[in-house]
Amino acid sequence: MRITYLDHLRAICMVFVVVLHAYYLIDYAPAATFAVFIYNFCMGTFFIISGYVMAATLPDGPIWPHLRDRLRRLAWPLATGLLLVNPLTLALIHEGFTTAWAQDVLTRAVTGRLFVHLWFLFSLMGFITAVPLILRALRSTAWGQLTGINVPIPYIATVITLVAVVIQMLIAATIGLDLPVPFDGFAKYAWAYVAGLALYQHPKAWEAIHAPGPLPFAIAGLFWLAMIDGWAEQGTTLHHMLHAARIASSTAAISFGLLWVFRRFFNTTNAIWSFISAGALTTYILQWLVLHALLTPLTAIGLEGGLLFSALIICTLAIKLPTHHLIVKRVPVLALLLNGTPLSPRAVDTPATSEPAQA
Repeated sequence: MRITYLDHLRAICMVFVVVLHAYYLIDYAPAATFAVFIYNFCMGTFFIISGYVMAATLPDGPIWPHLRDRLRRLAWPLATGLLLVNPLTLALIHEGFTTAWAQDVLTRAVTGRLFVHLWFLFSLMGFITAVPLILRALRSTAWGQLTGINVPIPYIATVITLVAVVIQMLIAATIGLDLPVPFDGFAKYAWAYVAGLALYQHPKAWEAIHAPGPLPFAIAGLFWLAMIDGWAEQGTTLHHMLHAARIASSTAAISFGLLWVFRRFFNTTNAIWSFISAGALTTYILQWLVLHALLTPLTAIGLEGGLLFSALIICTLAIKLPTHHLIVKRVPVLALLLNGTPLSPRAVDTPATSEPAQA
């Protein structure tokens, strides 16, 4: 199973993530609006697609071999990023393996900030583990006998989605969504992952979101207006709940619109799309390192402002994508460390769309 337009949408979201991190790196003010736009849909779109693909590839029989394979493919890139890539990036920031570098690495490791962008893989591993097990438990005869509640199988994922939304609102109302990294991903995007699962269970709903109409955008716009117009004082319970609703509604509206666009106009593959999609995970793991490595030479030649911002994005993609195709995928150890690709063929033959680069 391979869904071409979803591969392409993931590839574009990966490019958007590079844009967002380039903005964070130099705090380029003119790009702030676009950065906010990306922030409010990009990662949520990743999780909606990942939930949909997970549901499509989940076996009817024993699920542990499938989960173990998926987790192994994500664990290697996550460990590589945490133990090698991010500490090396901090060495660039501190201009060497200095005492300040060691203190920063230790502090970040203790507080969770060493994850930086890798929180996505951590959250994805959590969802891949928990959601299928919960789904299988709720489908079991034992659950029905214990609770006396029989929810039709196609609606179990819908119920989980509604529960996830309620929990997110409760978290937002009590402690806020900005939990310590990497756990904030669970609070912000659990609903998106299980929504993808629910959409797979309801093909008519999946088709409907590909022609969303104005309603999702009107709802998202209402929550944006609430935040901009100051309907709630900052830091209050209502403000936190409006913030959570703004992110969720924006993710849904923009994701639905992009699904329509990509299925309508970008549903055929070509060499360029394949080139970008195949290198997505390598690009994601290495982006923080490459952006910081490029900053010094690009500023040294006099680039600043918009030119520096554009050069960081273009050069990062121009380095990382060819690096994947020319080096990473040809060296088995690097393919294992950065993509989770097994060193030798295994008996488990999993669909291409469930691999981490596609997740």
